[in-house]
Amino acid sequence: MEEFIPTFTDITKWNQKIYSGTGGTRAKNIYVNPLNEKEYFFKGSKELDDGTFKYPSEFWSEIISSKIGSWLKFELLDYNIAFDKNDEQQIGCLSKSMVEHTENKLSEGVEFLRGFDPTYLPEKDEYRYTFNFIRETLNDFGLNEFEPRIIEMLMFDAIIGNSDRHQENWGFITKFKETIEEFNTNIKSSTNILKKWGIMLKRYFAKAARDLVHKENPKQKINKSLLRTQSTLIKNSFSPIYDSGCCLGRELEKDRILKMLKDPKMMESYVLRGRAEIRWHEGKKKPKHFHLMMELKKEFPSLFEEILKRIEENFSEEKLEYLIENIDSNIPEGLEHFKLSDYRKNLISKLIPLRLDKLRAL
Repeated sequence: MEEFIPTFTDITKWNQKIYSGTGGTRAKNIYVNPLNEKEYFFKGSKELDDGTFKYPSEFWSEIISSKIGSWLKFELLDYNIAFDKNDEQQIGCLSKSMVEHTENKLSEGVEFLRGFDPTYLPEKDEYRYTFNFIRETLNDFGLNEFEPRIIEMLMFDAIIGNSDRHQENWGFITKFKETIEEFNTNIKSSTNILKKWGIMLKRYFAKAARDLVHKENPKQKINKSLLRTQSTLIKNSFSPIYDSGCCLGRELEKDRILKMLKDPKMMESYVLRGRAEIRWHEGKKKPKHFHLMMELKKEFPSLFEEILKRIEENFSEEKLEYLIENIDSNIPEGLEHFKLSDYRKNLISKLIPLRLDKLRAL
């Protein structure tokens, strides 16, 4: 389990980008590692008007969920511990950017959903954010091969109790560089002049799409034809699971946690009440996690059992307890006050097995 213990990095002397608005509900900044010029995201908790921080342990939930997910063989963006003495909160989670400017692009789910149906407005039309809507969108853009990854993501959310898998918290990585390099190789190796011209034409459109994507203004109307070019002509992959910090009881205060640790029924009630962001049917009310899981199991029984089997093959309570107990072991001397409290560690060590029990029982 040592490979899943998060590292600690002091990023105080890293270069911070002047403009770093990246969406989401938490404070998020872009830093550049001076050793390799790679971009990293540093996230803490949202600062409130009174100067305090909403859910100050939320970054720990992000880190822990990423390590648990990787351990259970889900594909997750890796989050580790970072410290910036000049930041308001100073401590947070650090992740390497999934994309590099000229090589690839992350297109968030909301872009495709609105490209498929321009009348869809996420802020007003929450009730329309359903699994079937996502499914129809994938089919329309020829991305239905990634449907199992959506199901995996939802199962992972049920395991950690993530309540915020909104349209910006999943997406596709468009691999411009890899696609153009493959076209270049095929052009060189092709002896058929017509085939060569065909590949050159595809390369031209791929380069044009890449250039257009990087000139796009986020406030502009969604360009459906550009999205279609990205999804059909350029290689794509489903993004690693990211932004999963709204989980593991991060909103619970100490008194309530201590009560839950003494009262199994209270803890079970908390687990059963948790709701997912993505609906099964259109409607005002978000579904409870395990109601959504029940529907997915009915619709995709083989895939559901396959994912569950993989989880079972890797999971053990002993390993989980070791991981949680040592999650902050790399915090250096002098910064011990940033460590995760024992009562919160105890809570997380109990929540995960309980949630897995509910998943098995479906």
